[in-house]
Amino acid sequence: MAAALSILRESGPEGFTVRAIARRAKVAPMAIYNHFDGKDGLLDAIWTDGFTMLREALAATSIDAAIEEPLFNTAQAYRHFALTYQSHYTVMFMHRFVGFTPSISAATVAYEAFETLVGLVKAAQSVGRFEGFDPSDAAQMLWSACHGFVSLELMDINFAQDKDRTFLDFLRGIERGLAYSSN
Repeated sequence: MAAALSILRESGPEGFTVRAIARRAKVAPMAIYNHFDGKDGLLDAIWTDGFTMLREALAATSIDAAIEEPLFNTAQAYRHFALTYQSHYTVMFMHRFVGFTPSISAATVAYEAFETLVGLVKAAQSVGRFEGFDPSDAAQMLWSACHGFVSLELMDINFAQDKDRTFLDFLRGIERGLAYSSN
């Protein structure tokens, strides 16, 4: 898996082939098929590993922190994950590999990561934040907004002078926007 992640980091999805991964791992291509059931199995393992790490990063945001700074701490954890684990993030969010569909167990891990965010939104709602929104809907809006900012940053088309400060300003704007319910 380390060889596959380094191929993604260095060559992107275009270089992600069984032969290249096997060469980097110094194994025969058949080893990829035997151990991971091929390229799709390897993608599934990266997807699962990535969403497991993302769930853990989001869960590390304590409920108290979620209540005090419901958006900032969680969003910072999301951004840190994306910037630190770019190869995982590519498989999870940035590229659709031809023929790859996550397994049911991998999709479940992704859903669990999302549910972690929903739990943090519910904690924030318990003290009056994000009122009037369904917790899943608010979580989806937060996830989508952070994903957009981070994706532009990863693709080197974020032209902010100070990306960290701009990200915090961006989050403050989202939080103000979510202070007003559509109800």
